[in-house]
Amino acid sequence: MTAAPVRPAARGRAPRRPPLADADESVRMSAVDPVQVSLVIPAYNEALRLRGTLDAVEAWARERSSAVEVVVVDDGSDDATADLADAWAEGARARGRVRPVVLREPHRGKGSAVARGVLRAQGAVRVFMDADLAVPMACVEQIVDEISRGIDVAIGSRELPRSRRQDEAWIRHVMGRVFNWVVSRTAVDGFRDTQCGLKAFASDAAEDIFSRVALYPANGRVVRGSRVTAFDVEVLAIARRRSWQTSEIPVEWRHVPLSKVRPLADSFSMVRDVLRVRWNLSTGIYD
Repeated sequence: MTAAPVRPAARGRAPRRPPLADADESVRMSAVDPVQVSLVIPAYNEALRLRGTLDAVEAWARERSSAVEVVVVDDGSDDATADLADAWAEGARARGRVRPVVLREPHRGKGSAVARGVLRAQGAVRVFMDADLAVPMACVEQIVDEISRGIDVAIGSRELPRSRRQDEAWIRHVMGRVFNWVVSRTAVDGFRDTQCGLKAFASDAAEDIFSRVALYPANGRVVRGSRVTAFDVEVLAIARRRSWQTSEIPVEWRHVPLSKVRPLADSFSMVRDVLRVRWNLSTGIYD
C-alpha cells in the first residue's frame, strides 16, 4: 500500500472507524440491519455485461455478515440495461442477500452517475466500481478493508509493484501514464493511478466530497452519446483539498472488450477537465 501525502486537517483528523464484521457464514439480511457497505455501479448500455457483474456481487455479499447495498445507476441507457437491473433487483430482494437499488437517470455521463449513486447510498463504506468487472471482487474486499482500518478514501491502483494488468494495448497504457503525469503536474500529486474504476470512501468523506463536485455533479446537464471524463481527478483533488486521508492499494485489472474509451478524442476532453480542476482549486471552489 502506498499512502498519498495529505494536508494537515484544519478541523482535525476524522476518527477511526471500527472494523467491519467478517462473515463466517451466509445470513439473510434483516430490513432493519444497518448497511455497512454500499456498492455503486454506474451503467450505460451495459446489457451484455451487467448481469454477470451483479451475480458476482451477490455471491460476494453472501460471504458477509453485514448488510450490503447495491446501487445500480442506469445512465440513460439506450438498451435493456435498466430493465435487466430491475429484474435482477426483484430476484435479489426475494433471495435476501443484498439490498438492491436501481436508479433510472437521464444520460449525464459516468461522473454524474457515480455522484448520484454515492450520495444516494446508505453504507458506512461506499464503493464505486465498473459494470464490466474489470477489477475482481477480491480487490473490492481489500478496498473495503482499507476503509475499515480508518482510511477515508482508498483507490485501486494498476501502477503499484503488486498490481497486475492483463490484455491492455500498449498504446492505451502509454497514454494513461502520460495523462497521469499531466495530472500530477497540474491538479493533484501523489497518486500513481487516478483513473482506475475502483474507489472507496468512508460515508462522511463521500458526502463531503461528492456534494462539492463541480464538473460532473449528480444533477449535471444531460448529454448525448458516450462521455468519458476525468471526473476521478476532481474527486481526488477535493479529497486532498478537504484533508481526507487517502491511500492506494494494488489491484488486478484486465482490459475488457467493448470499451467505450476513444483514446484520441477522450484524451483532449480529459486534459481539459484537469485544467478546469486546477482553475477550481485556484479559485477556492472546493473550499
